Amino acid sequence: MTLAQSPGDTAPAREPAGDEVPWQRLHGRLIWVNAVRLVLSTLPTLLSMLFLGTDRRMADLWPAVGATTAGVLVSVADVVRWMRTRYRITEDLVEIRTGRVLRVYRQIPRDRIRAVDSKARLRHRLAGLRVVFVSAGRSRPSVRLDAVTKDMAIALQRELMPAQSEEDAARETVIARIHWTWVFHNVINVWGMLVGALLLWSADSLLQLVGLDLIGTLDHAVDHLATSRAGRWALWAGVLFVFGFAALLSGFVAGNWGFRLVRTANDEGTTLLTRQGLLSTREVRRDDRRLRGMHLSEPLFWRWMGLTETAVISTGLATWSLNSEAASNILPRAPIREARRVAALVLPGPERPLEAPLRRHPRAALYRRLLWAALLTAALTGLLSWLAATDAVPGWAPAVPLWASPLTLLGAVIAFRSLGHTATGGYLVLRRGLSRRQTAALRCDAVLGLKVRQTLLQRALGLLSIGTPTAAGERFYHAPDLGTEQFLTFAREIVPEFLTEFLEPVPRSDPKSVAAKPLTTERKTPARLPGRDPGRQ
Repeated sequence: MTLAQSPGDTAPAREPAGDEVPWQRLHGRLIWVNAVRLVLSTLPTLLSMLFLGTDRRMADLWPAVGATTAGVLVSVADVVRWMRTRYRITEDLVEIRTGRVLRVYRQIPRDRIRAVDSKARLRHRLAGLRVVFVSAGRSRPSVRLDAVTKDMAIALQRELMPAQSEEDAARETVIARIHWTWVFHNVINVWGMLVGALLLWSADSLLQLVGLDLIGTLDHAVDHLATSRAGRWALWAGVLFVFGFAALLSGFVAGNWGFRLVRTANDEGTTLLTRQGLLSTREVRRDDRRLRGMHLSEPLFWRWMGLTETAVISTGLATWSLNSEAASNILPRAPIREARRVAALVLPGPERPLEAPLRRHPRAALYRRLLWAALLTAALTGLLSWLAATDAVPGWAPAVPLWASPLTLLGAVIAFRSLGHTATGGYLVLRRGLSRRQTAALRCDAVLGLKVRQTLLQRALGLLSIGTPTAAGERFYHAPDLGTEQFLTFAREIVPEFLTEFLEPVPRSDPKSVAAKPLTTERKTPARLPGRDPGRQ
């Protein structure tokens, strides 16, 4: 038997000895769920043959045949996975073994479990099943138990993570609920047109199976309503907007139905808990003892609307996910005033670091960005001029970067105005970004050190870029283009011991000498080791 171990697991890739705790199988109700899905996956082909006839060419039936084939393969693969999957919960480990050709064994030490989430798609809810994800941190993939009963999912959450008991239900505090005015904040964006185009193409492909031409019908209606080319383009843009709005609206309602952010209490501490979902329900628990700060993200388009994405900075939580919303996100896209209100309730203490005024960076940071914008324009103009000379691009192409130069210069100004930092109430607040302005409030005791970086251009302008490593969130938070004096103040406030061995002693009669010459390049004489000749060192 071949055993495989996923990256990040510290335990050896071998099954532990001892059978004190028996291995358990995933619930057998999953077989019937997949049997129903197998039957439903054959409907596209059957309907196509019913409406189009059995004598049609394969080119007319391939979308339906492809959908049926994919459904059958997924259903069969789930049945095989169910037959070959076992799991067990011991006093020290969460273990799972699966696989037919390649046997995979995974284990997570219980003291390293950071989150236990449950999720249920519509088919799982109809069958009374849940999917449980046991996560051991950002760098380790979660153990996925698909599927167990609803009662078993609740029992696993209570056993593996501190959960509230029935007698503590009255101690649950609601921090935020869904506001349906947020729908417009989340469904109106630049991706709506693309989503609408994909949805329109998919709907047309499905209707083609029954002999209907959706795009042709819409095109005929647009030609009848519009007499000019501009009018036709405007109507088609409206059609795509409606399709995209409908798709994003349904996705937002299904994903955030019944959303609540609450703080639950138990004997071991407090936990941030989110509950949400209509067709697919989800619960995410975040231990307050691992909370290190808050992070606000404001993309350029949403920034002018006063919207932001809100996440916690915590150890052991994923900051991104391919198949669902990241576990660190605690709010849908919402107005920044609501995000700040929630942050004030989530972060301990009376301080509101995300509302504190920030220190502006020196004007040299603006000059650096303007210089880079000018260099970028010049480089693109030179490249396109060379390509135009070889007839690779049209002759007007070199003028495009020059026409766009006001936008690049405006972007440099926006990026400069986004810079800011401060230290207040035990928190370090950093802000930066052009296309996505990011503001992080990080606890000072969570900062593990400082990383100082200085390019040749920064050295000429008297600037420094600083990075603050931490074990939580994105693991590294940046403060670009600080002045020398700002850096010294920054270091003294956050990590005062960092500069102790680098600063020269200050004579009492000259208190301004630190500002004149803060750093020394003189190296200390190495300590003499006992029993060694100084001349041979």
